[in-house]
Amino acid sequence: MKVEFSPLRRGELIAGAAALVLILTLFGLPWYGLTGAAQRSADALGISTSVNGWHGLTDLRWLILLTALTGLALAVAQSACRAPALPVSLSTITTVLGAVTSLALIDRVLLNVPGPSELVGARVGAYVGLISGLALTAGAFVSLREEDPADPAHNAAIETVHLG
Repeated sequence: MKVEFSPLRRGELIAGAAALVLILTLFGLPWYGLTGAAQRSADALGISTSVNGWHGLTDLRWLILLTALTGLALAVAQSACRAPALPVSLSTITTVLGAVTSLALIDRVLLNVPGPSELVGARVGAYVGLISGLALTAGAFVSLREEDPADPAHNAAIETVHLG
């Protein structure tokens, strides 16, 4: 299986890049943290005042990880497969998972922050994660809507087998 990046269309590029950013954000950036007096007190005591998405979203983290891995698989499948069946199936699955994940992230980042709202607030990672989840969903949807590969050289006919 040879992986080439030239058959990637705009939708797969967006979904793959957003999936990579989502995974990096899930583990690398703070998503939630203490605010106000509680943050100042914890800082004075040398206690960490923020958590990343992996530790802050104990149930939702599995859905986020599955969605991001599916977005990466979509980009890899499009770059490695000549037949359209697998990338189209993955586009559909990624679009649905991305939409569910985006709705869950909208709830957890904008509407219902985990913990008491007067003590806990969303940090930069939560907003970057939300934006990447929305971008992943949009990229997978655009991938469904695009018909032709970006490079006409890869628009070769699918081989047919003649019996008899």
